[in-house]
Amino acid sequence: MKKSIACSMMAAGMLLSVASHANSPVSVNSKEYKVLLDPSLFASNPSGAASSLLSALKTRLTQLNFDKTITGSFAAGDHDQISYYDSPSSCVLHSNGYSVRYRTGDDKDIEFKYGHPDEELSYYTDVTGTGKNKSSKIETDVSPDKLVYSHSTKQDAASSGAPTTVSALISQFSGASTLSSYSSQSLVPVNGLTMNQQEYDGPSSDIGNSDADFTLTIWYVGNASAPSLVELSFRVDADSSSYFTTPVLQRSQLLMQAISSLGSWNLANSTTKTAWVYAYHSAGYPNGFCAQ
Repeated sequence: MKKSIACSMMAAGMLLSVASHANSPVSVNSKEYKVLLDPSLFASNPSGAASSLLSALKTRLTQLNFDKTITGSFAAGDHDQISYYDSPSSCVLHSNGYSVRYRTGDDKDIEFKYGHPDEELSYYTDVTGTGKNKSSKIETDVSPDKLVYSHSTKQDAASSGAPTTVSALISQFSGASTLSSYSSQSLVPVNGLTMNQQEYDGPSSDIGNSDADFTLTIWYVGNASAPSLVELSFRVDADSSSYFTTPVLQRSQLLMQAISSLGSWNLANSTTKTAWVYAYHSAGYPNGFCAQ
């Protein structure tokens, strides 16, 4: 009961914040389109598979009468270690629409994100950070099963490392103060997972006033030699003068149709990387990480 009351009060506070800005326009910085692929196809030769994937994508776009081309090829980029943090059993971040990603390796940062299908609610939810080199953005995340507006702040990780309590998270992101009623709850890696992440980037398509920049992301759980998750995505940044023109939006939708219909490359019931982490079957949490 106490948890329900706290959540209701939090939601009411967010709605009041939105209401106070009701006439202000929402500005999305970028759109990112994402599809999960069959990881078994990348087990023996990821670079070779990336090249074959790009060829299959070009063939599919030709079939769909795409009026542009994709230039460049996939090459290995950043290698990082990724963990998401939340409270075991209660999942107070996830249940309130938030996520925390902690990253080390070639990139070293922490990201605090709020996501919601309502554009204004996401835009006006506070995700302010207090660390160094912080940057915020609002992005449209498009996957085959849903569309979410994500408002996030990324900043340098604290010298103490990832936050181990909600209170420690609030000290790093003042926007997390809406979770203060849960301040004593611990934060640990979701399902005990640390993913070794290898990115491949390089391909790009000129789709009008903006470019579609492709990234292939491969996740290995711990020190496993075979990948557990592969995501193909492309990002389209808003043009400073024209925002997203109709041709850019139409071509983006066609690109999404293409990467969602690559036959044996596609993973059935594609979702998002974050959802995959929470749904992972972990020996440490046999009943589920968020199980009460």
